Amino acid sequence: MSESSEFDQELAELRARRRAELVRPTAPAPTPRAPSPAPEVVTSGNLRSFLGDHPQAVLDIWAPWCGPCRTVGPMVDRLADELAPHVAFGKVNADDEPMLVQGWGVEGIPTLILFREGRPVDRIVGALPFDALRQRIVRAFPAGSTARPTAPE
Repeated sequence: MSESSEFDQELAELRARRRAELVRPTAPAPTPRAPSPAPEVVTSGNLRSFLGDHPQAVLDIWAPWCGPCRTVGPMVDRLADELAPHVAFGKVNADDEPMLVQGWGVEGIPTLILFREGRPVDRIVGALPFDALRQRIVRAFPAGSTARPTAPE
């Protein structure tokens, strides 16, 4: 067999494989995961997937020794339940994930960072009343405004 016919045969095989690859059906794009009605624990190991899976997300940066964090924590739990169809909530323990906290420039806790499409769009520092907290989150994520209303406390 001559060198040019070997080349032609190899080229024909490459073309056939490429055609088969182009015709082969591709897997559908993954759909975003529905937010959980309870906040997820977020670490450096799962941060990318959490933000990638949830187009609208709130991360609560807290620590077990922080008094205001213990006040905000139950409010975040309640908001996670209320806004679950539209907004995902995660909790980052500042003591366990100091590099994440430092990377976001968090100087005080509790801090809530609101993400849209993986990018921070707002930040809430300190303990706000429930209604003020809810209002800031709904304003940042307008689709969340269709969540079921809550009874006043």
